[in-house]
Amino acid sequence: MFTQSWKTIALSLLLARLVTLVLYRLFFHPLRKFPGPWLASVTKYYRGYYEIFRDGGWLDQLEVLHQRYGPAVRVAPSELHFSDPDAYDDIYVTSKILKDPTWYFTTSPAPGSVFSEIDPKEAAKRRFKLGSYLSRKAVLRLEEVVQAKVNKLVKILSSYPTPPDIHFGFRAATFDIISSYVFAQEMNALDCPDFKHPFLTAMDDIFRTAWILKYLPFRLDRLPEWICRRIAPVTIPLIEERHYIANKIDELAINVDHHDPEEKKAIFDMYLRDSSHGLPRWKLIDEGAAFQMAATDTTANACLHGTFHLLMNPEILVKLRKELDDAWKDAEEDMKYEQLEGLPYLGAVIRESLRLSCGISSPTPRLVGEQEVTIAGCTVPPDTIVGCASYIVHSNPTLFPDPHTFIPERWLGENSRKLEKHLVAFSKGPRICLGINLAWCEMYLILANIFRKLDFEAYEATPESVRFRDYILPLFHDRLHVRVNGLRT
Repeated sequence: MFTQSWKTIALSLLLARLVTLVLYRLFFHPLRKFPGPWLASVTKYYRGYYEIFRDGGWLDQLEVLHQRYGPAVRVAPSELHFSDPDAYDDIYVTSKILKDPTWYFTTSPAPGSVFSEIDPKEAAKRRFKLGSYLSRKAVLRLEEVVQAKVNKLVKILSSYPTPPDIHFGFRAATFDIISSYVFAQEMNALDCPDFKHPFLTAMDDIFRTAWILKYLPFRLDRLPEWICRRIAPVTIPLIEERHYIANKIDELAINVDHHDPEEKKAIFDMYLRDSSHGLPRWKLIDEGAAFQMAATDTTANACLHGTFHLLMNPEILVKLRKELDDAWKDAEEDMKYEQLEGLPYLGAVIRESLRLSCGISSPTPRLVGEQEVTIAGCTVPPDTIVGCASYIVHSNPTLFPDPHTFIPERWLGENSRKLEKHLVAFSKGPRICLGINLAWCEMYLILANIFRKLDFEAYEATPESVRFRDYILPLFHDRLHVRVNGLRT
């Protein structure tokens, strides 16, 4: 009887605690005046439902919420999401609003990388060291690395026996490029059957579990390796890739003093020569993993969108090929990146491809500090998580009329300079993507080469081929296969 009474008391106290918390979040919380669904104001699992049970459907729901509640929506007890394009600069082009440590700890696949670094001073120091290796000058110096992989992709596609999945072809090429660029090591993803290197298929599997991992009270990949192998076998290729990165870092560190000063070096080779980097080994491994993951899909996804829409819109394809043919007379010769940059329609096609592919699809969260801030005219209290998804900005019908239609010409008019400000696939501000110069080089070389050198067409393509779901990065359920008829002259 006594035990039963204590159980009743404990249950009553728990219920009272929950009721108090719900009432506080609904009626007394600093964000109570911001509109949004009442359930989102009470629990973060409102968002979790769409992330986990609606197949990465949070972006779709964000669009619905903004249509219903306006440009600033309360999407969790202490979180706001903004759709006003001006909010993007207020959130990300500032040092007053920092990265949300909880999200980057629980969700980032490489928490020790500069991408996930929370401390702005430490991030700035690390970015400064890495930035010189990823500058435009450095990319131009190693352009031949990119061109070699692009040429290999074109050669393989030209004689592929069955209609290949060109998205995996793009991913294999960008994965091989970044591996050569960072570690001077051949991964040979382009040589894998159907371009499906184990690391690439594992990336898809890992990101599909991202939202489940986000709500766990621990990081799965920080458990002992034998546990990960038993309870999450999808992590095995990534575990093995981390072993590869660790071994490569150790190898580069051993040979750091034996080098030809005139030889073109990989990023990590040059980085390790600078003893002032001061990073522990595990952070170096995470840095390498982040390079491989981030530099593989963002570029490949943009190339996928560009290829799909060009093949589905013959009039646009004719314009691009005419520009390429006029400027590039001999397809057997390579055309330099700087020359390709001078082709306006090619540049417009690439920008429109980036707009639709959106880079990181999820809104990357920031945390307001101890002082309130103003975002798109709204006063936001301290300790509020804020975000603005690039997809939402890129789909804004005021900036981009008919936003879900592929219209390269929008980047050629008088308004194009204003639109550039709102092309945020690489983010903006002090945490802009470090690999932006390499990504631009890859997109120009890949799209220009395949459309100048190859005669190919879509094979059983539908709009589903480029429809993605939000799992931090866009993940595609359907595939774009192409039939290659041969080489163009």
